[in-house]
Amino acid sequence: MKKYAFNEITTWQYVFLIFASEIGIGVLPFPASVTRYAGTDSWISVILGWVLITAASLAIIQAMKRCPDGTLLDLLTNYWGKWAGGAGAIFVAFYFACFTYACFSRTVIYVKAWLLPQTPEFMLVALLMIPFWFIARSGVRVHGRFAEFVVLITCWMPLIFIDVLSDAEWLHLLPVLKEGWGRVLKGTPEMVFTFLGFEMTFILYPFLQKKDRAAIGVIAANTLALLVYLLLDFTCQVFYSPDEILQYNEPVISLLKVVEFPFIERFEIVFLALYLLLISLTWIPFTYCSVYATSWMLGKPDHRPHLIVFLLLLVVSYIFYQPTFRENDKMVGWMGKLGTGFAVVFPFVLWMLVAAAGRRRRTSVH
Repeated sequence: MKKYAFNEITTWQYVFLIFASEIGIGVLPFPASVTRYAGTDSWISVILGWVLITAASLAIIQAMKRCPDGTLLDLLTNYWGKWAGGAGAIFVAFYFACFTYACFSRTVIYVKAWLLPQTPEFMLVALLMIPFWFIARSGVRVHGRFAEFVVLITCWMPLIFIDVLSDAEWLHLLPVLKEGWGRVLKGTPEMVFTFLGFEMTFILYPFLQKKDRAAIGVIAANTLALLVYLLLDFTCQVFYSPDEILQYNEPVISLLKVVEFPFIERFEIVFLALYLLLISLTWIPFTYCSVYATSWMLGKPDHRPHLIVFLLLLVVSYIFYQPTFRENDKMVGWMGKLGTGFAVVFPFVLWMLVAAAGRRRRTSVH
């Protein structure tokens, strides 16, 4: 019997979990951050970033095929012993915990700035803890169903930006590669960070019902994220001038201020309220990955006690330290560098090491 038979997810749930995590906190500020490096050719950096993260995703799948019923931690243990598995568990727990904190604190900052400016941050954290606990305490199957629900009720949101194109200035995009490939390549690492989230495959893989569709699923998730990012990038590039776009922290939200409907005012507030559902699909699954790693390390099948400790630490941390936007931005930048190493470089190294170890085992048997 499969180890995770009662917690399996479908291919679409797998796709939506990865897709939603990839367009979490990065989707609002990315046009300005990538343009700062690549200029108006940032759309090329978006495509190059997609190529890199898709290649890394496929490398993860190839490595995980060597241990189809286990996570990365089981794979490391099977090939290099329990010490490797333990070290991997510590790193995975630390990585996803830090990412959760960065994403969660950015969520609190957005809610404070745009929705509830008069509400104390500690109260916002306490309010967010309620849905956080009810979803995160459940298994991957519930996370997958929640991802399906969120994506289906928010899938119309990117189409709103098409309305802005009536005021577009398409000449901003010309000429292509006006400053050469150098700036485009500088913007690609920034885009790779924006795509992070697919590394959850290290943990999600054994929960997938049809593992033969894992590669197709991760390509589909990455491509959906690519389409969203290209739409938003093109829209921002042709709406703002090349210098104006750099003046905004979240040019996507500022763009929505020109969207008007006769039956609603300040549409950006409605958009941001729904966007909170999408961003929660970054820090809730990341939290699960973190507490899964600590539970695995201690041999505990139930992750909920670890989740309670994690949430208490998160709440207590806000009593003593409430990060500002600039501090959170630095935190996100550090996590981007760490995430690039773990999600892009490490999969290729792991794949080569696992393949070499497999050949060595077959040679020793013969």
